[in-house]
Amino acid sequence: MKLGLGLRARAMLLRAGIRNAFGKPRLYNLNTPERVGCVYNEPSDMCITDRLMLYALVRGLRPRLALEIGVRWGGSARIIANAMEENGIGKTVGIDPFPEGFRVKPAELHGRYTLIRGYSPDAIPEAVKILGGRVEFVFIDALHIYDAVLKDFNGVLPYLAESAYALFHDTYHQGIDQAVRNVIKANSDLIDCGFITRNPAIGFPVSYQGLRLVRRGVVNSEQLISEGYERNNEKPPPFSPDVWDRDVYHDRVKDVQA
Repeated sequence: MKLGLGLRARAMLLRAGIRNAFGKPRLYNLNTPERVGCVYNEPSDMCITDRLMLYALVRGLRPRLALEIGVRWGGSARIIANAMEENGIGKTVGIDPFPEGFRVKPAELHGRYTLIRGYSPDAIPEAVKILGGRVEFVFIDALHIYDAVLKDFNGVLPYLAESAYALFHDTYHQGIDQAVRNVIKANSDLIDCGFITRNPAIGFPVSYQGLRLVRRGVVNSEQLISEGYERNNEKPPPFSPDVWDRDVYHDRVKDVQA
């Protein structure tokens, strides 16, 4: 009997080891070239789809100054900080009335994240002062009622940089959806990029999960292209038909015969 129990226990441990080894990539390691694996082990209520998108947005948009409204355990804080660390640029200030619940260790934030105690929108000016400039990316995931989200969004608007992005979590919640729509309607410089993740946790009468992205103003594409060259220590080429419309610069792809 004891031998049988031992065999079963060893079999369970073996299966668990196989799942851990092959079930998910262990990408979170300070010595690896990418830290996206941090999305798998965060203390967060966000579903995996939303975590991946948050990491990808920060990694891709490369914000220099970011604000997080609603921090709780710190899962999204760690995701943002690790994406910024990969970018080699950026700092974030988080606002939460109960920072005692924050679980993330300082070493996991790479010196790119500061948490302050306070309620939004009252604490937004202090957060922006710490950042030292206008906010390029704001993640709003605090109290999930219409009035609170309306105040958070309106409260951060005066501090947003041109072409800044505002990201909202739990946008399948009707109150959040209505608040975002109303602020966009009242501000002609806001552009609704829509629901960029669509895997809701359905509930009644309200649902959760989902990310919605809003952009302020138009994108200065020539500036972004130029900055891409400059980051790689290259001089940007001229913006003219001699560059964009010359056949010599097209992608060279071999014709494949059927």
